[in-house]
Amino acid sequence: MEYIEHILANSSTFLFVFVRTTSIVLLAPVFGTSTIPLRVKLGLIVLLSGVLFPLIAPVPMPQDLLGLTLGIGAEVSIGAVIGLSTRFVFASFEFAGQVVGFQMGLGMANVYDPINSAQITVLGKLMSIISMLVFLSINGHIMVIAALKKSFTVIPPYGFHLSGTLMEQILDMSKGVFITGAKIAAPVMGTLLLVNIGLGVGARAVPALNMFVIGFAIAIIIGFMVIGLSIGFYQSAMVHDFQNMWWKIFKMLEVM
Repeated sequence: MEYIEHILANSSTFLFVFVRTTSIVLLAPVFGTSTIPLRVKLGLIVLLSGVLFPLIAPVPMPQDLLGLTLGIGAEVSIGAVIGLSTRFVFASFEFAGQVVGFQMGLGMANVYDPINSAQITVLGKLMSIISMLVFLSINGHIMVIAALKKSFTVIPPYGFHLSGTLMEQILDMSKGVFITGAKIAAPVMGTLLLVNIGLGVGARAVPALNMFVIGFAIAIIIGFMVIGLSIGFYQSAMVHDFQNMWWKIFKMLEVM
């Protein structure tokens, strides 16, 4: 009863905690997937807000609607930065899967991805599943909650400010999606390039063979062989990128 009275007495503080928690939970991997029922998400948001609320110093209720709107907008922005930043690593591996899938001739084989609520190639979905499993295996979902708690320690309500350094770090992380994706796709892309060169030479040497049909089968078989041999490399790269991502997120919190 005393806890509820404490919340009612500091409703503005609880509101800001609730808004920031909602923003992170809805945008972060695992928690924000469309496969999780809305009631479960709401229950998690209320639970996390209730746990974190006593740790936050009380803030006064804004005197006007503009102040309240700006405060809520700042909390949404903080949650969005943390939640979306955790998705950059997933995006890089999904991008690699998309590129490799098109190169292997699987561009038309699309499946629905509930994480991003969009159609992606089969290999993009495969990379998404692998990255999600690695994320869970290294307790990435726990790190999301740790980042939420850290954000209240570093940035109390009304403490957010947009800086040029923050924008530079966000742009650097978004740029890394394409760089990392290209590195991940490089082994398969390089192998398939050699396969295509060989098929081109074969088509010139033996015009009677239908290299168009043969090439599809060869590209798919060799592509999956290279992917299978590279699974260990993908796992190590994912673990490294996720750990590096947390370091960047905590660094961003310090400049907000």
